Amino acid sequence: MTIKMRKILILSIGLTLAGFYSCNSQNNPDITIPELNSHLRNLAGEQFKGRYPGTLEDSLLLRYISNDFRSSGLEFFSGNGIQNFDFISSVKQGSSNSITLNGRDKALSTDFMPCSFSSSNTINAKVVFAGYGYEMKNDTLSRNDYTGIDVKGKWVMILRGNPLSNDQKNAFSDVEKDRDKVMLAKDKGAAGVLLVSGNKFDPKDELTAMSVNSSDVGIPCFQITRPFADKILLTESQTITQLEDLLFQKQIIKSFETKTILNGVSDVIQEKTKTGNVIAYIKGSNPSLSGEYIVIGAHHDHLGMGGQGSSSRMPDTTAIHYGADDNASGVTAVLELAEKFKSLKPGRSIIFVTFGAEEKGIIGANYFVSHPPVPLDKIELMLNLDMVGRLRDSSLQVGGVGTSPELRNILNQTEKNTAFKFSLSEAGYGPSDHAAFYAKDKPVLFFSTGAHQDYHTPNDKVDSINLEGLKEVSNYVSDLAIYFSNLEGGLPFKEAGPKESTSGRYRGKITFGIMPDVSEEGTGGMKVLAVTPGKPASNSGMKKGDIITAIDGKPVGNVQDYMFRLGQLKAGDIVVVTVIRGSTKTELLVQL
Repeated sequence: MTIKMRKILILSIGLTLAGFYSCNSQNNPDITIPELNSHLRNLAGEQFKGRYPGTLEDSLLLRYISNDFRSSGLEFFSGNGIQNFDFISSVKQGSSNSITLNGRDKALSTDFMPCSFSSSNTINAKVVFAGYGYEMKNDTLSRNDYTGIDVKGKWVMILRGNPLSNDQKNAFSDVEKDRDKVMLAKDKGAAGVLLVSGNKFDPKDELTAMSVNSSDVGIPCFQITRPFADKILLTESQTITQLEDLLFQKQIIKSFETKTILNGVSDVIQEKTKTGNVIAYIKGSNPSLSGEYIVIGAHHDHLGMGGQGSSSRMPDTTAIHYGADDNASGVTAVLELAEKFKSLKPGRSIIFVTFGAEEKGIIGANYFVSHPPVPLDKIELMLNLDMVGRLRDSSLQVGGVGTSPELRNILNQTEKNTAFKFSLSEAGYGPSDHAAFYAKDKPVLFFSTGAHQDYHTPNDKVDSINLEGLKEVSNYVSDLAIYFSNLEGGLPFKEAGPKESTSGRYRGKITFGIMPDVSEEGTGGMKVLAVTPGKPASNSGMKKGDIITAIDGKPVGNVQDYMFRLGQLKAGDIVVVTVIRGSTKTELLVQL
């Protein structure tokens, strides 16, 4: 697209959005079905193409929200209310990726592909074959593919997947990810890793496209094809298919050093893109309370066109993921609440915010609490709306009721005056933006009408939204916010469950009792956003803000490294955790 064409496109979309702004300014403070419908059809329409952060459509979305706040008469803390921040939007191949075998260059994207978690470096070294790359021991299996080989300073070739049939493979489910295997090889001293798919793992032998979901592991890593791997093994009179057939049995270990020397240059570029939060406020009417704030928020981003690595539940389908419920519904509620509150007189000031890059790991919310427009100690409560557009059987889920001693009782009292059937949850942590506030010791309430089959698919469209239900939820949140804005004495904070995720493959296993920072990428360490009292980290003296750089001397560069290290531990272990606190390096003894 030429610069001229891009300008014409921006002008065209801008004029269209100008029409949206004017048609949405109804001067009617009530939350109405037509206004809800209008916002939803704009936010979840074709023009925003799934609201993917960092895109042209994303920048227009921020303007749409900002202009609507302005037209509702809200004030901004600065400028147009857009709080910009950067996030890693893509990982791509640099121009220098190459592999040379026996003096011949192999073909990028045909013979090999750099992994998205590869570091950039040049390695000239021997190749060692290390089977499936496991070193593990659990209740059902004991396996060490590194027995009898020295991989220090060498390339390690590893088969992807696991050596068990489908009915047995769960024994390896915790450690079979490519990145985890590379981390282990790195711990063993490997200079670089070559991953190859056996025929049983991938008959098509396809090279995996790069994605943004993995952080730099610290050493070069390539995926190579079977024909390329066979050429590396030529001196050993072996093929990958023969080795896979041999190893595809529970107790077989076959690892060896080849005579092949490989020169590899990995060049991986992490690209950062700008997106933002949109923040506006209404000044409280009570002079003694107006210096305190209630935050009402919802995330405005979604999955764009979907595809591999996007968290779409239909990853093979490239199409607009409209995200009408997730989370155009929440943003619509926030915009209508902002308009309604301008005609009300809340005692405390109300901050309305829509967050960017929530789908990337609540990056926008974490940025907000790290760069708040008002002192954090002046924020009394955060109300989060995420997927509130599909009210069914009057069932409204409300999380976070344990984050202040008074919340459950207040919710129970208000339920009597509504048609809702509440499903209450104590936990302050959850998979949405309120978790960032809970990590900062703020009471939170998280409103949702629940998941559905269209979640994270192109089928999450406006026609499936229960507009009357969305209106009811919005008005209920309005009544609650007014109540809390006038509540004398505010809401004391109470710990309500862990400040870290317990979902995924580490469920029921070892935890430190911290909330890790999932938004930071790179290799500089993992920041601790919160520490749960009484848990191993707290007992060791770990503090909020510490940056974990190693566990038992093994490096931790980011949250993925941390989770890998965690998966290697067991109950009763005592480990030394290295943290950076301010400018000081400290070693803590953590007993699990």
